[in-house]
Formats: sequence, structure tokens, C-alpha cells
Amino acid sequence: MQTLLESEYLKALLVIVIGSLILLLVNFILKRRIKKLEAKQEQAGKRISHLNFLRFFQRIAVPLAFLGLLTIAIDMVAFNEQIQNIVKIGLSIIMTFIIVRSLNKTMELAFSRYFEHDWANHDREKNLKPLLSLVKFIFWIIGIIFLMANLGIDVTAALAGLGVGGIAVAIAAQGILGDLFSYFVIFFDKPFALGDFIVFGDKAGVIERIGIKSTRIRVLSGELLIMANSDLTSARVHNYKQMLRRRVVFKVGVVYETPADKVEKIPTIIKDIIASVQTIEGVICDRSHFSAFGDFSLNFETVYYVPSSDYAIYMDTQQEIYQKLFRAFKKEGIGFAYPTQLVYTKSGATSSVETEVVPPPPQITK
Repeated sequence: MQTLLESEYLKALLVIVIGSLILLLVNFILKRRIKKLEAKQEQAGKRISHLNFLRFFQRIAVPLAFLGLLTIAIDMVAFNEQIQNIVKIGLSIIMTFIIVRSLNKTMELAFSRYFEHDWANHDREKNLKPLLSLVKFIFWIIGIIFLMANLGIDVTAALAGLGVGGIAVAIAAQGILGDLFSYFVIFFDKPFALGDFIVFGDKAGVIERIGIKSTRIRVLSGELLIMANSDLTSARVHNYKQMLRRRVVFKVGVVYETPADKVEKIPTIIKDIIASVQTIEGVICDRSHFSAFGDFSLNFETVYYVPSSDYAIYMDTQQEIYQKLFRAFKKEGIGFAYPTQLVYTKSGATSSVETEVVPPPPQITK
């Protein structure tokens, strides 16, 4: 009897050792093959169809094969009741770990496989990754509950206790749950996406990451601003990335001494300058008018459109227009107005007095 038992142990041990060596060899070969195919795919810039199959086999099929190997080896040996309970607990833990890990790897492969297609919305890939992490965490919770049930623990009583305690946790974690709900609002409603430039309140920056709890924004001054999702969904957000074209209004004033024929030419001069912009094609002049008699100037108002949401392109366009306008006015002998006052004396003489005006602080706009 002792010899028979030793023979069963030896056979089971041989099955585990030989099977594990084979699986390790297969796993090593698959890893090297996958690494070569990934490098080849990156160089070629096109998807290799059987790469995902090899990933599935290496990450899921091999661990499941090891689980089957353990099951076969254990069935070959007749344990006494005490050892059988220990083996059952150990096998249950290993089985739970491998199955949950395989499910998570399947989710990851399906996720990456979906976004490898050309028709997939790649902008949503990074937004979905926090949700994928949440689903994987839920799988681990479910796996632990099933493990507890297999080990003979009263899961019903534990779940009932969790239900009562869950209410207290939900009340204490209202902010976290609110941010989680706001994450789903951002994901489905899509008020902004990664890379969008937004302005909210007195802050402005580029979206770098959208998480389950918070959103990270790189502000203009360079630091990373971390905002709760609920704060963003409740704020009034200006999304400049969605702007198809930028409407620009600028005003210019000339002195009252400007001859009438020169005044009539100014709107045409401005329109010709806007039409000749070389910074970007498609700049459109909507209108340019003599708009008002100012306190010390004849005021002209111009509206034009820049066909880009890029702030740098807008500034380059505006700079080109201002430079050409300055040269054109100098050539025509048109003087820009500045604050002046005329002082009349009893003898009828007049004198011009310049009034210094302190300009307002510059505003950062995007």
C-alpha cells in the first residue's frame, strides 16, 4: 500500500514537472515570437492578423493549460481527508487567480483588438482605459466571492453585511460616486476629449487625462491642474478645439485731420490687406466700416475670420495684418490717433495737449 501511494505521488509529480517544463518552453517561444512580430508590426506600420491569436494563446491558454495539468495530477493521487482539504483550498485559490486573470487578459486583448481597426474612434481609447480598470477590479471582487463560497464561507451573510455597510459607505463616499457618475457623463456626452483646449472659470489648459475620479489639465502657466470630474461637469466650459473658425474683431482710430478721401479709402485698404494674408489660406474679411466719431479719433471697426482653432496661427495672422496696416497707413500719410485735447484761450489761439492714458493690463485669451 505504501509502495502504491509512493508510485501515485511520483507519477503526479512527474506529470506536474514535465508538463510545467513543456508549458514554460511553449511560453518562452511564444514570448519571443510575439516580441518579433510586434517589432515587425511597428516598423511596417500595418496590423499583423495572427498576432492577437498568439497573445491570446500565451496569456490565456497557457495558464489554463497549467490549471488543467494541476487538476490531472491531483486526481491521480488519493489523499487522506485532511490533506485533501488543504489541496482543495490551494487548488481553489490557484484556479480563482488563473480564471480571473484570464478573463482580464481577454478583456485587454478585445479592447486592443477593437482599437487596432482603422474605423475605431481612437480618441476614446484613453478615455476607456480607466473604465477597463474598473471592470477588471469588479472581476476580482466577483472571483473572491466565488472563492469564499467554494471554501465553505457563508457568502450570503457576508453580502448582507456588505449591503448594510454599503449604504453607510455610499453616504460617506458621495463625492467619489458623484465623480464616477460625472466620468460616465463626460464619456457619453463628450463635452471635451484628450488634447482639447478648454476654458472654465478663470482657468484654461489642455486636457491630458480623463480618469474615473479626476481630470488632469495642463494649464497655460505649465503646471498640472487636477480637477474633480463633478466640478468640470457642473462648470461652464468653453471648448476651443471644437471651434471651426475664429471670429476676430479689431478697431483702429485715425486722427481728425485725415483728409476725407483718405478716410474713404481706409476700409478698402484694410480689406485688401486681409485678402493678402499669407500666414494661412482662407482668411475672410466679413466687414470693415467707419464706425464712430470718437473723442479724439475717427474709429474704424473690422471683422474677419481665421479658418483655424490654433491660437498661434490666429496670433500670427493678426500680427501680419497689423504690420501691413502700419506700413500702408505710413505710405498713405494716415496718422494713428492718440489721446489729445484742444485748449481754447480768450485770444482765440489753440494748443494741443497730449493726455497720457495708462493702458489696461493685457488679458490672456485662447
